[in-house]
Order: sequence, then structure tokens, then C-alpha cells
Amino acid sequence: MKSIINFSLNNKFAIWILTIIVAAAGIYSGLVMKQETMPNINIPFLSVTAVYPGAAPEGVVQDVTIPLEQRLRNVDGVKTVNSTSMENASNIAMEFDYGTDLDQATAAVREALNQVTLPEGAQKPTISKFSLSSFPVVSISASEENDDLEQLTKNVENQVKPDLEKIPGVARSLFLGNMLKK
Repeated sequence: MKSIINFSLNNKFAIWILTIIVAAAGIYSGLVMKQETMPNINIPFLSVTAVYPGAAPEGVVQDVTIPLEQRLRNVDGVKTVNSTSMENASNIAMEFDYGTDLDQATAAVREALNQVTLPEGAQKPTISKFSLSSFPVVSISASEENDDLEQLTKNVENQVKPDLEKIPGVARSLFLGNMLKK
């Protein structure tokens, strides 16, 4: 420790140069570093949704959720499987081990789903990846003074939506037709 102190006292110029280099490198790094508000983080979750129109929650559980759960629990890398059954639909959330390649996991889940026989009338299950970048950044509501929902829908679809989709950086805009009236 004494030798470091003696070196710094005897070589003031070297210490000044070292300080300037460290400060310049820090400033340069701070200016060049990429920063994102919401970085792209791969969370190892997949969601499987199966729609069974006209079915009661109990029917969805017995005919759709249980057969799908049993098959999906056997997919490689699955950590946990949680399901929710409601009227007309079933949603199964699958958590995988961190580091799992979600493209390969999606292919394995799709293969497992193809082996399940669902009742007649049930739609083919869909697989969704969970991503922080899939959350909307902006949500817009529209209203019409005359309470004419049909005209409002036409105006938004024909005028507002195309203009929003032209903006650079907009991935996509979803218009679900859910308008709030005054």
C-alpha cells in the first residue's frame, strides 16, 4: 500500500493522465451505450388457448383443459403448467426453464397439441409467446357525440387506423371495435 502512495506522489503527471483517460472512457461509454425503456427480455412462458364455443366451464375442463394439460406436462423443459377454464375457452400457461429456446419449445408444444383429440366443435389451440415488447405503448379511445357507434367505427377504421400504421416504428395497430360512449 505504501508503494502505491509513493508512486502517486512521485508521478503526479501519470495520475493526471490516468484520471483523464478513465473520465473520457466513462463519458464515451455513457454517450454510446444503448438504452431502452423496455429491453427485449425473453421470458420462458408460452400460453396455449383453446376455444370451445357453447361449452360450460365444466365441459371445457373435462373435454379440453385436462387432455391438453396431461399432454403438455410431458413436453421437455416444462417447469410448471397452470390452466384456467371459463365458458367457451381454456387457457394454459406453461413456464419453461430459463435458457430454453422458445422456438424449439413452441415446436414441441405444437407437436404435443397435434396428438390431442379435442371434441367436435372445439377450435385448434393457439400458442402465444409472452414478451414484454408485445405490450401496447399507446392506447387510444374514441367517442362520438351522436352516439353513432357504426359511424364512429367506420371513421376510426378508415381514417385513424391507416394514419397510425404509417408512423415509423409502429409494429401494428389492433382495432377491436371497443368504443366507449359518452
